[in-house]
Amino acid sequence: MTPLVWQDDHIYAAPDCPAVDADFHHAEHLLATLSPLLTELPATREINGLRHLLRAIGGQADEVTRLAHNARVYGYNRLSRNGRDEPAKRLLSRAQRLQASLAQLIKPVDLFWVNLPEPQLRLLLQDPELFEQAYAIRHARRLQEQRLSLESEQLIEALGVDGLQAWGDLYDGLVGRLCPLVEGEAMGLAQADNLLSHPDRVRRAQAWHGIQAAWAGEQETVAAILNAINGWRNELAAQRGKQRLLDALDVSCHQGHLERITLETLMGEVEAHKTLGRRALQAMASAQGIADFAPWDLYAPPPATSSVAISAEQALALVTDAFASFDPEMGAFVQMMVERGWIDANPSEHRRSGAYSNEYAHPAEPRVFLTFEGTLDNVISLAHELGHAWHGWLLRDLPLAQRDYPITLAETASLFAETLVREALYERTETRELRRDIAWMEGDRAASMLLDIPSRFQFERVLATARGQGYVGASQLSAMMKSAREQWYGDSLSQYDELFWASKCHFSLAECGFYNYPYLFGYLLSLGLHAQKARTGAEFAPAYRALLRDTGRMSAEDLVEKHLGVDIREPAFWQESLHQVEEAISRLERLV
Repeated sequence: MTPLVWQDDHIYAAPDCPAVDADFHHAEHLLATLSPLLTELPATREINGLRHLLRAIGGQADEVTRLAHNARVYGYNRLSRNGRDEPAKRLLSRAQRLQASLAQLIKPVDLFWVNLPEPQLRLLLQDPELFEQAYAIRHARRLQEQRLSLESEQLIEALGVDGLQAWGDLYDGLVGRLCPLVEGEAMGLAQADNLLSHPDRVRRAQAWHGIQAAWAGEQETVAAILNAINGWRNELAAQRGKQRLLDALDVSCHQGHLERITLETLMGEVEAHKTLGRRALQAMASAQGIADFAPWDLYAPPPATSSVAISAEQALALVTDAFASFDPEMGAFVQMMVERGWIDANPSEHRRSGAYSNEYAHPAEPRVFLTFEGTLDNVISLAHELGHAWHGWLLRDLPLAQRDYPITLAETASLFAETLVREALYERTETRELRRDIAWMEGDRAASMLLDIPSRFQFERVLATARGQGYVGASQLSAMMKSAREQWYGDSLSQYDELFWASKCHFSLAECGFYNYPYLFGYLLSLGLHAQKARTGAEFAPAYRALLRDTGRMSAEDLVEKHLGVDIREPAFWQESLHQVEEAISRLERLV
């Protein structure tokens, strides 16, 4: 089988190749020609003239967006494979500056749409091309009073490159160069992370302690990053909130296209069912004969599991078959991803940890990144990221404004894909041991979603509030993290990972805060979709594709109401999904 390494030469031959300069020169020319068009906007009153002008501005802005996005994805992906790739770092910075320049320049259009009187808005949106932006415009208008002056909005974009975004970049660079020592052996963070699922408990503990020591040496740096990012958000909210002050969670819900009452209902139901996650961990501890279940045991495989490594080819076959049994188009998509070199999974030096999916804007092509080392967890990660990629692929022919779905709906397709693979594995196994292994994965996922994710959410809420009172030091961050873990995990763990605030990259994302509850939302929504699949059978595959295509053009509440006919502001939907979780935990308890 061909090694799983990205084939991106048709995008760029290298981060500093002539084609990169040509694209940036073209983008700069487009920005220059945009300026005179924007000066016409305040003086244009006639509706047909406005339509023509806005279409022209939008077309050129979209082209710059595509060029900047492609450069940014290419640079970021190169850095993921090698965190010391200096040309890639320069390209990423260059792309970020181009995006910021466009965002600054286009601010008059953003403010035009936000402040436009409703009668004129309705007239303009009768134009089919402008109507493509209708949902995004109306969503932005919900925070109309939060907008600052044009000059202030442009300044925010300009400062963000070397301010907010630079802190996130610093964290990414730190991840790329961190080399934990595991029993005297220096290794990349991704390789050390994979050892946390090693069958030997001693080896897991060695890896965990090595990772802890590495992060402990950088904790003051990460504390500075978290303080800078959260301080920036708090100050921006204060400046915008002269009429109505929004807290960090209000802003997150708006970014997530989710009503706060929906999130509060979801978190309330999870709080009431957190014992399910604890039961899963207790069952896993009991099966392994571990009385002092610790953080390095959270990703342990089931006891006496097969030690035979799964090849990447076998993993891809498993995922392809599981996807195809639900939707043949979905299975064919995985084959295409492999054939076109759109998956990068081979271990490499200075490789970042974790896994992700992103996509180029033009040509609209998804990419998947992970470090595959033959574990069953790697198989599920592969399914997860390919679920993301399938979501993006279904949107490839939509306008850019409708391809940008919110974080709340970002994890639905990935977690649904995981469920498909686990379900297929469970149904095809013939021995109790193999069924136990699959049930183990379901229990592991339940514990992660019902304990880990809510504890992250609680930590981040406390952090946002504490940062408003002043600088939050590393020791205080550790105490806050310990408190959050203790509240959710209780006595299911013998000790807590107090440095999780440093090692978990989601807390240092510059683009958005609270990138934790979207996983929980997506997990329980995916179970709701799974229940619908069981009820409707083969009819559900095209309905599922239709749901994913709508994710960039309606709120979470409207999306679920349209495609499932339920109100997610009410507890009933979440309770049905949690009932499925309870069944999975009971199955795990029986099998171990």
